[in-house]
Amino acid sequence: MPDVLNRTTKEFLKSRNESEYPLATHIHSPNMSAVEGIEPRFRVIEGDNVRAMTAAEKDSNHLPAIQKEKMDAIDARTEALIDEGFEYPASSGNILSLSLEAQSNIKGAEHRKSTETYPMDWNTKDNMTKVALADAAGVTALFDAALIVKRGHLDSGTALKDQVRAATTVAAVEAITDAR
Repeated sequence: MPDVLNRTTKEFLKSRNESEYPLATHIHSPNMSAVEGIEPRFRVIEGDNVRAMTAAEKDSNHLPAIQKEKMDAIDARTEALIDEGFEYPASSGNILSLSLEAQSNIKGAEHRKSTETYPMDWNTKDNMTKVALADAAGVTALFDAALIVKRGHLDSGTALKDQVRAATTVAAVEAITDAR
């Protein structure tokens, strides 16, 4: 059974019954050697031939979509970094949560630190130990550490997104690496 290529979606299907795939919508037994490993969206069909898009075609047809995909990936990585939590105190091995609930609790503790009863215990992310905050200064130090870590992740993501926004070609966007 021959292979077929959908003229619209550019999806390549192996070993198909040709009678189920009309020539008006599919190419029968296409030569795919020029587009091996290339995403379907970066393929161009001309008659019954298929080729890879040129860099200029990619830029004019796909640059905004590729930029959005890259920014979405940066956002996902930023969120994952925040979800990992943060070490407090530094070099202690204690990892505290930065979940939305934890952020709200840290902000609330900072807001009401002058009326809290001390010491205040803060559980680690894995609940295997706790961090004791002796006084209002300890709460402020916790708040500041959490803020610094979260801002660091957000700011490093923004710096990468600035590179994506400045990129004028698909190749330039694809060359941006999120090594955080």
